[in-house]
Amino acid sequence: MTTKTVRETEAEAIAFIVSRAVGLNTGSASADYISLYHGNAELLTESLSVIQQASSTILAALFVEGQEDALAKAS
Repeated sequence: MTTKTVRETEAEAIAFIVSRAVGLNTGSASADYISLYHGNAELLTESLSVIQQASSTILAALFVEGQEDALAKAS
């Protein structure tokens, strides 16, 4: 069973990566939120595989959708 701290830390780390990748400035919001749930560097390291996989999946879907939109506009 995954704890709330793990779930919140992973979700916020994923949101941070995706936000930065699409050009959004999150400031310190992600770090503040992770601290609120008592997340830390050790937990982020342990969750790195989950964070990388989820972020990659989301960004790949956004990229494909963006290409489809660009093709539709060009037609």
